[in-house]
Amino acid sequence: MDLRSSSKHSDSECMYNELRVNNEEKRKIAGRSVSLPSIDILLDEKPGWPFLKIATLGTPQVHHRHSRKVSVVNWVMSLPDRFLDHDQNLNSETRFVKKQLKDILKDDNKWFSYNVLKTATSDFSQENLIGKGGCNEVYRGVLKDGKRIAVKILKSSSKEAMTNFVHEIDIISSLSHQNISKLLGVCIQDNNLISVYNLSSKGSLEETLHGKQKEKHVLSWEERFNIAIGLAEALDYLHNQCSKPVIHRDVKTSNVLLSDELQPQLTDFGLSMWGPTTSSRYSIQGDVVGTFGYLAPEYFMYGKVSDKVDVYAFGVVLLELISGRDPISFEKPKGEESLVMWAKPFLETGNEKGLLDPDVTEISDEAQFHRMVLAATHCLTRSATHRPTIRQILRLLRGVYEVEKWFKWIKEEENEDCFDDEVYPYTRAELHLSLAMMLEVEDDETVSISPMERSYNSLFSSCCSSRELQP
Repeated sequence: MDLRSSSKHSDSECMYNELRVNNEEKRKIAGRSVSLPSIDILLDEKPGWPFLKIATLGTPQVHHRHSRKVSVVNWVMSLPDRFLDHDQNLNSETRFVKKQLKDILKDDNKWFSYNVLKTATSDFSQENLIGKGGCNEVYRGVLKDGKRIAVKILKSSSKEAMTNFVHEIDIISSLSHQNISKLLGVCIQDNNLISVYNLSSKGSLEETLHGKQKEKHVLSWEERFNIAIGLAEALDYLHNQCSKPVIHRDVKTSNVLLSDELQPQLTDFGLSMWGPTTSSRYSIQGDVVGTFGYLAPEYFMYGKVSDKVDVYAFGVVLLELISGRDPISFEKPKGEESLVMWAKPFLETGNEKGLLDPDVTEISDEAQFHRMVLAATHCLTRSATHRPTIRQILRLLRGVYEVEKWFKWIKEEENEDCFDDEVYPYTRAELHLSLAMMLEVEDDETVSISPMERSYNSLFSSCCSSRELQP
């Protein structure tokens, strides 16, 4: 029998029974985008409604052969949910996070099934674990279509971690640049927050320069220079070309992935923030977060954040590319633990070749080498006011600025009579790094410094400055 030709009376009987028997389910539907009239309202309707006859005839008889194959209640419950999550394993905060992410991504293709990721990573096996942090684990995986992916799992379910995760996805989903790692999608399972990216086959720049990858491939000078250009282009995009400027705040070699062609991909925007859109040059952050060895002095000491903190960190990366040394190594002799402090005498005496990684047997372009050393030197300027922008550094690396004109411009900047409160007065650069060394952290560990610790550091710095000023 054609269900469309069945009597309205039979349909109404079925609906009536469902609504009476499923009062509890009716309450569950109350907040959804599709609502049904209550049973009380239906019983009070005027003649002409099929429900009126049913209500006055006592208990209705249900004709099962005319009943719907899918009940009204079940049909409504199966509709897409605009406000709530059907996964009962998710707590209320995680459900809210999922709703926020849906509003941000606006693309169902950006959502991965947990089972798909589980299969791609061989049940998140240890063999596929390629990175691990305080709360994060990163696994390599392969989808059914052969696409290689990196799966990053945030294990923490704290409210702050969830807020930061949404913030990170909000920023990275707005970015589109060939030298910035692209977000493929997200997944939420058992309160774990998961993000999925393209897998960079060559690993990170850190591994290639300092780790096991170096045994497989020693970067040539040309490759190092191209990586520097690509990373500078990514930072220039973040600072100057986005609809809203972005400050990465954790530029380092472990956050630079390398493709098959050794093209750099800036990744991990977990500490990133929207840059100022007003005339203010910087903002003050309550806590300092970042990685030991890459923190700019004004940020470490006073919590002042601007795009110049990325420029300083980029200068450290340039030194790593030039020298092949770690940014911080406690195995080095005293006074040489910091790459910046180790490089300082070479830069001051003009012995640039003393900086060069012994594994680099040939420099294909001497002019490139000198520009890169010069760029690193000025990126590491302690004063943020006098530190160049990343666009100026990029133009220097490309050779747009002639070195002689660059030196003249820098001298004019330094001779300006301007009080710079972004760098502690009358102190040596060693103090900044010595204070940082007081933090007992492991290599490549992300650190967080509270305002109280910064106040102590500033006081310590002032005391040292007073002693230096004494005759």
